[in-house]
Amino acid sequence: MSVTALSSAPMPAYMSAPTDEQLAALNMAMDGKSFKIVAYAGAGKTTTLKLIAERLRGRGLYLAFNKGIANEAKQKFPGHVDCRTFHSLAYRHVPRDITAKLSLPRFSPKRLGDDLGLRTVQVRRQMEGKTTYVNLTPARQARFVSDAVSNFCSTHASYPAPRHLIFPSWISASDEEQLREMLYPAVEKRWQQSIDARHPAGIGHDIYLKLWALSKPIIPADFILFDEAQDADPLMMGILTQQSRQVIYVGDAHQQIYEWRGAVNAMKKLPLPQTLLTQSFRFGEDIADVANLFLKALQEEVPLRGNPKKTSSTNKISTHGKKDAILCRTNAAAMAQLLSGLKNGHKVALQADADRMLKFCKAAESLKAGKSAYGVPELAYFYNWSDVQDYAETNEGSDLKTLVKLVDDHGTDVLSQAVNSLTDVRDADYVISTAHKAKGLEWNTVQLDDDFYYDVTTHGIKISPEELRLLYVACTRAKDNLDISNISDLISGFKSGKKVIYGT
Repeated sequence: MSVTALSSAPMPAYMSAPTDEQLAALNMAMDGKSFKIVAYAGAGKTTTLKLIAERLRGRGLYLAFNKGIANEAKQKFPGHVDCRTFHSLAYRHVPRDITAKLSLPRFSPKRLGDDLGLRTVQVRRQMEGKTTYVNLTPARQARFVSDAVSNFCSTHASYPAPRHLIFPSWISASDEEQLREMLYPAVEKRWQQSIDARHPAGIGHDIYLKLWALSKPIIPADFILFDEAQDADPLMMGILTQQSRQVIYVGDAHQQIYEWRGAVNAMKKLPLPQTLLTQSFRFGEDIADVANLFLKALQEEVPLRGNPKKTSSTNKISTHGKKDAILCRTNAAAMAQLLSGLKNGHKVALQADADRMLKFCKAAESLKAGKSAYGVPELAYFYNWSDVQDYAETNEGSDLKTLVKLVDDHGTDVLSQAVNSLTDVRDADYVISTAHKAKGLEWNTVQLDDDFYYDVTTHGIKISPEELRLLYVACTRAKDNLDISNISDLISGFKSGKKVIYGT
């Protein structure tokens, strides 16, 4: 079927003038084979998927990463397309006595170490040519074990292996080998505990998702639309590539900002035919020009095109000037912006779970005072605040890391007061968010904060590919004006042709 044949067919009312790129995507979808749609920021991805969904027959499934996006999609997609998350598919097909463990308190590293019968061991620490000896406590070893289970859960492996144990780079090679051999039985035991309904330790969502994947599920759909495919981990990709039905992978390789969470950038790795959506509808050429500086530094040869019908600017916004969002690199900077905004009398919204933050502050105060932490189930087994700090550094406890850092940096009183002063998004002067949390969102006027990681010198620009992708995501959230004054040295460096030195 040709593009011209499709363009002459009647389009749904919402899609009166599809672009050639959108028609090319539809054309590939009608062939019934799996393929990739590489969609740049604001390039009408959802509209294109909707157009495809309207035309394909049979039961469709739209897969998203979080519940909010899936629920939003339900309002947009036709009735024959079910909109879900991977986790909700898994949740329905895993025994209830396993999913019930989600609400049980988590074991602290200390308690887990005791439970697994671990003993303190001494290892050699090699740094800058010097060797010192370090004692690894049972709690520290338990962190390695719980991280190994998390690593296993994000892979396509069928059983935990010694390779899932990852240690700090400073541990000597021979000690690392011995440690791996010694702790592997504990990894096996911890995995078995996680999937044992009788064991009292709480679990994270990754456990039941892994259990579902191990059952080699057949997804009941005639076609699958997988959104934000660049953020998929090997587990999700393994499930989808095993399906015999048509799978359409949609995403932008340059918006992959979850490498630290195990994402593998399926948009680059999948050996499938692809089609491009490079025309952004969100913003005009000025913002597209900024985005292209980051894309060029990422060695992308196909540029993002701005909307020719839209005028955008990159003007500086004053402290009290009108803005809709401030995007920061770190949660610490977001909190600092919140405290500053409140001090200036602004009505500020923060993209965070405020109620959870308040409960967490209360629990943190209790633990610091040597009391039990009530009201926060995942802290119920912790005896003191330093145990929580240790746990937050593990993969299993990574969901607590942000909250722990905020408490450590600002204190619970200041945080509680700031959180109680937050304004609802609909009534706020502006929203403060991290670039990670802003992914998938858009605002008229956006200001970038000054806490992004890079270094501009006379020799060049030192920046990591992940940071370039994060900046690309951040700057493409704006529709009308993007304030880049806080990263002006970086922009100037790119424009003057400075050499890009990829750091980590």
